[in-house]
Amino acid sequence: MKAPVLIVYHSRVLSAIEIEVPRLPSGVYTALKETYGDLLDPGNDVALRWIANQSWTYSARFNSAEVGFDSQVNLTLYGIDTVSKVHLNGALLGETDNMFVRYSFAVGHLLLPSPSQNLLEIEILSPLQEASRRARELEELGVITGPASCPNARGDVECHRNHLRKMQMSFGGEWNPAALSSGIWKPVVVEYYALAVLRDIDVAIVRNDTHWTMDCRAFLSTPATEDFYAQLVVYANDLLDERYVLEKQRVSCASPVLEFKIHIPKDRVTLWWPNGYGKQKLYPVLFSVKCYASEDGASLSSRTESQKLLKVGFRTIELVEDKDHVGRTFFFRVNGHPIFMKGANYVPVHALPELSADADALEFLLKAAHEANMNMIRVWGGGLYESETFYDLADFYGLLVWQDMAFSQAAYPLESDFVSSVCVETVQNAQRLSYHPSLSLIVTNNEVELFLATNKSDFGENATRMESDYKSLFIGTILQELKVIARDDFSPRPGPMISTPSMGIAESSQDLDLQSPNFGDVHFWSDKDAFSPETYPHARFVSEFGYASLPIMSSWKRALGDGAEGSNEEIAMLIRSRQHDPKGFIPMLQLIAYQLPFVPQNWDENIEKFVYFSQVAQAMATKTGVEVFRSLRTGNHTMGALIWQLNDVWVAPTWSCIDFYGNFKIVYYWARDFLAPTSVIALYDSSTDSLNITLTREDFSEHRDSQLYYVLVNTYLWSGLVAKKTIARAFGLGSNDLEVRPVPLEYLLYENHSKEEVFMEIVLQDQSGETVAKNFFYPVPLKNIIGIKDPQLTLEVSGQDCKTATSPYTNSFSLRITVKSPALFVYLELSHPDYIQERHKFSTNGFTQIQPKKTIHLVFENDSECMTLTTSHIRVQTINQYLT
Repeated sequence: MKAPVLIVYHSRVLSAIEIEVPRLPSGVYTALKETYGDLLDPGNDVALRWIANQSWTYSARFNSAEVGFDSQVNLTLYGIDTVSKVHLNGALLGETDNMFVRYSFAVGHLLLPSPSQNLLEIEILSPLQEASRRARELEELGVITGPASCPNARGDVECHRNHLRKMQMSFGGEWNPAALSSGIWKPVVVEYYALAVLRDIDVAIVRNDTHWTMDCRAFLSTPATEDFYAQLVVYANDLLDERYVLEKQRVSCASPVLEFKIHIPKDRVTLWWPNGYGKQKLYPVLFSVKCYASEDGASLSSRTESQKLLKVGFRTIELVEDKDHVGRTFFFRVNGHPIFMKGANYVPVHALPELSADADALEFLLKAAHEANMNMIRVWGGGLYESETFYDLADFYGLLVWQDMAFSQAAYPLESDFVSSVCVETVQNAQRLSYHPSLSLIVTNNEVELFLATNKSDFGENATRMESDYKSLFIGTILQELKVIARDDFSPRPGPMISTPSMGIAESSQDLDLQSPNFGDVHFWSDKDAFSPETYPHARFVSEFGYASLPIMSSWKRALGDGAEGSNEEIAMLIRSRQHDPKGFIPMLQLIAYQLPFVPQNWDENIEKFVYFSQVAQAMATKTGVEVFRSLRTGNHTMGALIWQLNDVWVAPTWSCIDFYGNFKIVYYWARDFLAPTSVIALYDSSTDSLNITLTREDFSEHRDSQLYYVLVNTYLWSGLVAKKTIARAFGLGSNDLEVRPVPLEYLLYENHSKEEVFMEIVLQDQSGETVAKNFFYPVPLKNIIGIKDPQLTLEVSGQDCKTATSPYTNSFSLRITVKSPALFVYLELSHPDYIQERHKFSTNGFTQIQPKKTIHLVFENDSECMTLTTSHIRVQTINQYLT
């Protein structure tokens, strides 16, 4: 098939635009990038909005010989964004209106014999116009969805997103642009089958005392109008001595599914564990299906045989909601073991869905989450059902997936066509994802229930109707459709849960506060002092919380493009234009002001300082929150903390830990420590003027495995590198244990020195004296400390000798940092103009240095060229320089 061509007629030009599309998947913005510029270039999210107001047509000509001239040819569209009409040789094959649905059309009867050329055309209608039209039509029919559903954000956002089954963030938001994408965002495949093709397999795992059971459902797609027969064979050499054969059986054309169970001795199986608790063992299992027209008839041609290769992990998972003295627990038990969930909320890797399945980007982000000791990723409901690559990587890296369905913060229409489409969406995506061991929970929406409760007074007389429609769609329809992957005799996974935040599943029918800390999960957002442990709720599970910051300077300059000078004025203008938080910069500036010496009104006079301070404040606040939640693990009280958010879709002031270009913010570097399985936590208790020191082990051992640890609290003056005082305590701690010991702060102060003059280093050592973990405690806001000096920091950079090095090159550099007094939050940033676009990582960053010499490693992914760095290519900042 020749490369598709994108064609449009519109009012801005006198003739048609015709663009050759080199490959699929493709989107209109992506196809027009070379002609009109990148959507993410400064101002283009608004300047190119006209593209979303047009209808576009993808067309391709092909000879029937290219696809095989056969009456049983089917065209399968795995993802069209969003509303389209599909024609072949002038005949309407069908229409699409849901980007999350797979569409298949029989095309064999329409193919022209060679050498005639067939013409395939996919006309994609304007998402803006379609959303508005559908909202208007439903309003005329009396279908109530409340006020226009517009993102609560600054910037040029768009409304009526609830009327299109499209990625909801496409219409804009508090941290992302309005990017009204359209196109062919998933593959287009020509399939050959007369009776059926194996589409998906649900593998539910259960075990007893002697065996594991793979309770399987093989879902077939078929155009047949009569029942047929199928035989299935399963190959799993690591699990079975012989292949498993499901003999030929009758299959209903109305519900084409094969159900069977495979029993495997327990000693053949190695468990799959979340990150930090064990290995992620995956077993390759091949499923092969042959279909027949009759029970004793000859098989059809070989192309009626279809196969799927899955990698299956063996684990059990449950959500425990037991009653206790304050409410109900809410924690995940994996393989019989309670696990504290540490992780982040994930958003698509790009604002344009056709770019969201980029394998390199997904590998980078999920590997980064793994290396930061995360064990759970929440796929947020404003985004997508992610690609197979995403879930395969989650399986591989041990990242449990909390999967929101693609509904967010809006009232959705209870209209028959809309509901029918949602039913197909629910079933198809559930069947596709269900076998992954990483899939831990499906939640039918993000904050829709909270949206209805919060805005109830604004809905007036429609409030009761909207609540009823909500229950009908999400409880009466979606929950019922999700039973396609449920079992009657056991639960393969928890849920589904209706909404987040929530009262959980057990209390979902109760009319209680959705943000109650005593039940379910909460989304925690507050303008209070984020550095005080008392600010944080003693909730059961915190599925959203976070703080905003700015990406590094080199990211802003890169976002400006090659034609810009990269001046402070240009960067400040870009920062302002991309601030979509309805509260503007106020929350970020307030957060900084609690701790750091910063004049909010003049942030644009020293942007480099603003960037640094914003990242320091974000890291300190996030660390405080996570450590509070981890310290409340006793009795399974608080059992999860998911940071908002892991990644980003553009360079902007957002809550991300990793910026759009893959640069790690300080909070990410710190997360590797404050999420480590064995940690020491130090939190101030103002009611007793004590430092609560918590030792936590979050791991798995078949036996108690009690170990002896020592905690040393070293007190330093800001003026010197030698500890003035040390207090030691011994802890005995077993696997998955936690112990808290309060230490009066007065015991830790040094002689007559005030809190402002000292800080504490908390060191955790094992029996052999090896350091397991470290932490720091600063008794007063950093802006109030006394005695801090210029550390007289010097930097030496060493790396490979490019004169003698050979390819592939090891582009790893040692940065030797020397100080003469404590250096607070040493921050390193690469500034080499030729290398800032190369993906790189420091071994740590934003650290407090109390040893005279420290070596940091800087590693680049690129090994195709030999790189050279000097000290002039590393920009260094410390808090000291702003306090002395």
